[in-house]
Amino acid sequence: MQLLAQLRAWSGRQPEFPSLILISLSALPTANAGPDLWSGLSHVLSVVRSRYPARTYDLSSADRAILVKMSDYNEVRIISDLKLELLRLIQQHFPDHFGMVDQSRLLRIIDLRMKLPNAIAFLERYENIPSGQPIEQPTKLRALNINDIRTVDDLGRKLGKQAFARAFIRSQKVAQIAPGQAPAPVMDEYFVSMDMLKRHVFKDVELRGSGNLFNQLTIVLDQILLGAFKEANPDCARCSINLNVESVFTRGFEEFLGTIDESMFPNIMFEFRQGNILQQFDEFEVACNVINSRRGAIAVDAIFPETVGIVNLDRLNAGLAKIFWRQGAETALPRYADNIRYMQDAGITLVLARLDDETGLELGHSLGITLFQGFYVDRLLGAGR
Repeated sequence: MQLLAQLRAWSGRQPEFPSLILISLSALPTANAGPDLWSGLSHVLSVVRSRYPARTYDLSSADRAILVKMSDYNEVRIISDLKLELLRLIQQHFPDHFGMVDQSRLLRIIDLRMKLPNAIAFLERYENIPSGQPIEQPTKLRALNINDIRTVDDLGRKLGKQAFARAFIRSQKVAQIAPGQAPAPVMDEYFVSMDMLKRHVFKDVELRGSGNLFNQLTIVLDQILLGAFKEANPDCARCSINLNVESVFTRGFEEFLGTIDESMFPNIMFEFRQGNILQQFDEFEVACNVINSRRGAIAVDAIFPETVGIVNLDRLNAGLAKIFWRQGAETALPRYADNIRYMQDAGITLVLARLDDETGLELGHSLGITLFQGFYVDRLLGAGR
């Protein structure tokens, strides 16, 4: 691969192009797209080359790379122009997926002066894939439908709680990592693995971008998770469960309340996504009352760096909040240091989640955050064992 050879040649010296921009449309059903999508993407890249000192590369059918000389002067404009054009393409060709786009995966920027080895390691996964070939992308995906939701519901009953928990329920630890100290596990978050469902149940289904149907699917999965909770965590050790607000009002949650000993309930933290809370705020207040009356705890999940401080978490009666680490967080979060300090002074414990490198750990420490979750934390805990 020409790009990978170029980066390897720069190892140990100053790179000619200081920034690598990675563009990935692989989360979208591009196998169903027509030629207009690819001609549109090629036009976007040609505009970048005409405006800035840049070289562009094909990594796969859905992924592209740009080597560019970015400076403090032009960085904001380059990134904003690219995001605008890419989102225009997605709105034009995949309107049903527009609201589901994770911009941190759509566009990733790597500073080669600081992270050249990281960029090389990232690109090595493309090394044996012929140019123009997708990476583990199905030839064609169909839309999620109501029968798929029934299939999952039937699967939960057919397998039984123990078998379903073993096959599809996963956990990830939240760890306390103080500066200079080894990581110490604090609790586990339990969830139904969408990756495992995709691999074994929905091989040909596009789960994201299905609007209300996807929401219905997650509510069904919430009830299955609640029903199998004791099999996943038989000792009811300190943990969290990520739920939709709507799921608190289902029969599954009512039955769950009957299975948990009152003395164990304080060990459970219920996570609700910030966006879901705002959409269902009246219902969220009722859900909080139900959980708090049993001495359970509330967490606000899925706070993106750019939205820190927009919602007054103190009013939500939350004891913990999870800020997602993603591309751009290293510049966004320091701007909201005052908001972070306000939340901490109000007694809200902050977790930096989805952490995938040491940069997030260092930035978290600079903001007084000592709780972390993500693949990087998993590796640290594994190394400790």
